[in-house]
Amino acid sequence: MKKLFLLSLLLLPLPAAAYERIASLNLCLDQILLNWVAPEKIASVTWLSANEHYRSAPLPEQVHLNRGRAEELLRLQPDLILVGQFGAQRAARRLRDLGLNVVAIPDAYSLEQLRDQLGALENTLGQLQPLQKQKQQLDKLLAAPMPPAQASALILSANNITYGDGMLEHQLLERAGFRNLAAKQGVKQLGRVSLEEVIAAQPDLLVFYGGEKDFAVAHLAARHPALKNYIDSGRTYTLPAELGFCPALVAADVLQQLTDKRKSFVEAR
Repeated sequence: MKKLFLLSLLLLPLPAAAYERIASLNLCLDQILLNWVAPEKIASVTWLSANEHYRSAPLPEQVHLNRGRAEELLRLQPDLILVGQFGAQRAARRLRDLGLNVVAIPDAYSLEQLRDQLGALENTLGQLQPLQKQKQQLDKLLAAPMPPAQASALILSANNITYGDGMLEHQLLERAGFRNLAAKQGVKQLGRVSLEEVIAAQPDLLVFYGGEKDFAVAHLAARHPALKNYIDSGRTYTLPAELGFCPALVAADVLQQLTDKRKSFVEAR
């Protein structure tokens, strides 16, 4: 019995503190390491994380930037390699065959998948304080009853893209108590909406989405003066860029902020 107990302990995943050299083959997992794990424990992240558009935390000087090739990571001899659900699968198989510790973390395109992803990260990295904060906050918000839709919202991204049913962004709006007008108009996943259609829809909240380089609120206001009223009255919210490539970092905070925004509209009536 004692031997079985010891064997079960050996099979449990080691916490992040037990790993000294962690590598990633996935952009989102790069960002999770850079934001949540001590810099000296990060051996390698993908080359994409050198791009300021994606990087949301400092990049330590000693971190190797990989291009998803098994040979690169083999030389570094990491004691944990994180890989996504779909990308870099060839390298992941090769590294496993060579005896390295490769752990696949599921991708997240919905709130349900996000909870699974956070759980998988906890099982692999242990109870890191920022990870626990996001996980507990998300669990608390999702455990609450679905609020009635007491206000309307519309997402406006670069190139006049809007987000409809079937998207994480849509789920966040609904969970926060907003009617997503794009979904109500039949948009599935992604669609296009003109500025004139945005104004005609008269959403209570206009949600901007996109990086500063390709999508500027100031440019929108200049193109259509009616949008200035939204900006001046505080009836806007900007989704962080991280939501598009690594929602685990920000989804819980976004849901809380949107919920607070909807409450402020209701109280003002």
